[in-house]
Amino acid sequence: MPLMYLAGWAASAGALASLLLIIRLLKYGGGPLPPPPPAGADYGLLCSASMVGDLAFAREVRDRLRTNGVRATLATGPDGMVRILVFADELDHARRLISS
Repeated sequence: MPLMYLAGWAASAGALASLLLIIRLLKYGGGPLPPPPPAGADYGLLCSASMVGDLAFAREVRDRLRTNGVRATLATGPDGMVRILVFADELDHARRLISS
């Protein structure tokens, strides 16, 4: 009786290990795991149009972008710099507005 109990546990562990291997192969293609993104660099769909050191100035730039129809927001990075973030499809337009 105890031998059958042990065999059941071993079969369950084997099935679970096989499923985990299959999921890993499907997700990562069997290659090495991708490196993690650098800390503080991932803003999802948003790109950094500019970085400034002053929050008040960053708010003025953000408001100027919004006035000109660019969706913009702010984020403070781990280095203390304020990033003006926009969507990727508006990045060139935002940079032209900032530089003018």
